[in-house]
Amino acid sequence: MKSLRWILPAMALAILPVEWAGAQQNPPPPYASIAREGYRLTKAEVEALEAALAGNPDDLATRTKLLGFYFRGAINVYGREATIAARRRHILWLIEHHPGSEVVGLSEATIDPAGHSLADKDGYEQAAKLWTLKAQLAGNQTAEIGNAARFFRLADKERSAALLKQAQQAAPNDAEWSNHLGYLYALAILGVDGMNQNGLPTRHNPTEAKGRFAKQAREELENSTNSIMVGVAGRILGLYGLMMGATSRGEFAVDYVPLAEAFLTKAQALDPANPFWSRSLEEFHKLRSQAQPGNAK
Repeated sequence: MKSLRWILPAMALAILPVEWAGAQQNPPPPYASIAREGYRLTKAEVEALEAALAGNPDDLATRTKLLGFYFRGAINVYGREATIAARRRHILWLIEHHPGSEVVGLSEATIDPAGHSLADKDGYEQAAKLWTLKAQLAGNQTAEIGNAARFFRLADKERSAALLKQAQQAAPNDAEWSNHLGYLYALAILGVDGMNQNGLPTRHNPTEAKGRFAKQAREELENSTNSIMVGVAGRILGLYGLMMGATSRGEFAVDYVPLAEAFLTKAQALDPANPFWSRSLEEFHKLRSQAQPGNAK
């Protein structure tokens, strides 16, 4: 049986699609740790924070801490319906008032239409309409466009891609958007439709992996001369493919190995002076070898 011992540590290198072209990974935003502080709040602390927020709604640290609570610990305290309603209220407020904030880009500030206990179809539809409007009005505000793209990244990858291309047009010299597109295309090809708060895949949709957008993503990568987009896609295909293959109990049938190798090799050819892609390919080969049956320890 394949072991996760060698695979999971590598996932830490690919949690967020920000490591590209050999650059050092950015430190996590402080709001991420604030959200995690909220996981441990008591009912009395939550009520006090809600009261304080009512008087100072722009206190993003307090709102972030509450979002952490509603993301992790609230169902056992308030039940599912009340928890979902509270999350929806805070998230919609953030989209309306701070669409470019780091907070609204956190996993704790997302709404999924289905797939888990916090899924909120009505809330997702409301947030989707609001994000669509915000993106239309964003102009060159790429932080807002990027947050909108992130919101749609799992449930509507095609719309997410369109938003990332909108950000590319607004900031053509910013490689971040090529990076995010490569990441998104890898998710589409793998059929990832669920992720945890650390950005690691938790669910696979075979229908999506075989669908039109996954095919379109693959074709665009095959025809692209953008080394960052192609290389990031190859890296994520390799790392996430290994993880999903090891945890799917034979249900994961995406042939990710030749794609990961081909895209990383192509990135090398497009950008031969950058050692990041060759290191990524070597890393993938090493992890794949260690994950083979008989090598698990």
